[in-house]
Amino acid sequence: MEDKQKETGLSRRDFILKGAGAAAVAVAGLSALGAPAIVRGQNLNSNLNVGVIGTGSRGCYLLRILAAQPQVIISDVCDIYPPNLEEGKKDSGNPKVRAWEDWQKIIEQKDVDAVVVAPPLFLHVPCSVAALEAGKHVFSEKSMGLTVKQLNEVGAAVKAHPDKVYLVGYQSRMMDSFNDAKKLVQGGSLGKLVQFYVHYDNNRTWRKDDVDPKWERVLNWRLYKEYCGGILTELLTHEIDMVLDILGTMPVSGSCTGKIQVYQDGREHWDSLMGHWEMEDGVIGVASGGLANARWGSSWAIHGTFGTLEFTGSAYRIFWEKETRHLQQLGLKHKFSQIKLGQSLNVSDAPMTEPDKVVDYRDNTEDGSTRAVQNFFECIRNGGQPVMNYDTCRRPSIAALMLYESSFDGGRKVTREEIEAQG
Repeated sequence: MEDKQKETGLSRRDFILKGAGAAAVAVAGLSALGAPAIVRGQNLNSNLNVGVIGTGSRGCYLLRILAAQPQVIISDVCDIYPPNLEEGKKDSGNPKVRAWEDWQKIIEQKDVDAVVVAPPLFLHVPCSVAALEAGKHVFSEKSMGLTVKQLNEVGAAVKAHPDKVYLVGYQSRMMDSFNDAKKLVQGGSLGKLVQFYVHYDNNRTWRKDDVDPKWERVLNWRLYKEYCGGILTELLTHEIDMVLDILGTMPVSGSCTGKIQVYQDGREHWDSLMGHWEMEDGVIGVASGGLANARWGSSWAIHGTFGTLEFTGSAYRIFWEKETRHLQQLGLKHKFSQIKLGQSLNVSDAPMTEPDKVVDYRDNTEDGSTRAVQNFFECIRNGGQPVMNYDTCRRPSIAALMLYESSFDGGRKVTREEIEAQG
């Protein structure tokens, strides 16, 4: 380890002190800092001061959305990489914004009401727990945490501070297209559910080249096990989240094979993987992801005895099965016996009332990330649970960790109980 630290010029201790902080301090609730349990009561007509931890590409994207919200002031930004920090200051829209390299400085500011957590995954839980313990609301980027132990730590903090809002940024669940698809599946339109598929295919290396060795691991954090879970936690997790939210069940077991097929550059995470789960109700799910071919992009599909729903972000399609009479012999009734192919439905032509058509539906919803941010502030001001709360957002992390564990253990079948026991 010492040789690697000398090569990069940035030791793990430096990274942790500036980035992750002391885990013990985070879990203990910053007692050493004397932070109060609740910063201050929030008047519905007053401004909210928000600090943003992590001003890389995603953090700055959220910063621009945050800065556009009424009665929201970006009071603080933080990043250990100076160019990112400068970008964060600019995107904050606040010439008086406070800028820090140490994320714990934001936690210490008593006038900060809410914290947006957008650094690499391994920091999500330490930052979130510290913020909750200091009496601040938390908007955490996905995934929730890197390990089951981390998931349980943030769960304990959420439970201990029920007056604080904790939201995880699975913004796809805020889209109209997703919620329409969810209603269709849960309403029984697809019949008995038998299979689902989630995949995220891209054609990019993920490696930033020509960087100072001092910053190599900081800027290329997606390549290393220390900082995230690779394709599963950084890409596929959105698709996993949507499908599990629709199904309402969890995997009981899973297995996965992963390989480095293209990028032989010293990375620790696979650039290609494929796995599957068996769900509590017997449904079988397949997952795949890769960084060398972008043909299929990101999408998911759910297959039932009456039809298939394919979701591709702002659009979904439903394909009804042509041959269904044999299903009636099994006690599965299907009234969609006359199928007219090649027809498109308008938004008003609901598949529930016009089931004899193939649906190609595209919506014009606002950006899901904007709606997630708005849901966060609405809960702060008016109370209530956010759409993406702790309980629902724990599920995709557990499902991803099952495949992650299997992929580094020769594709061995891993049970949910085994993964949960690691916490």
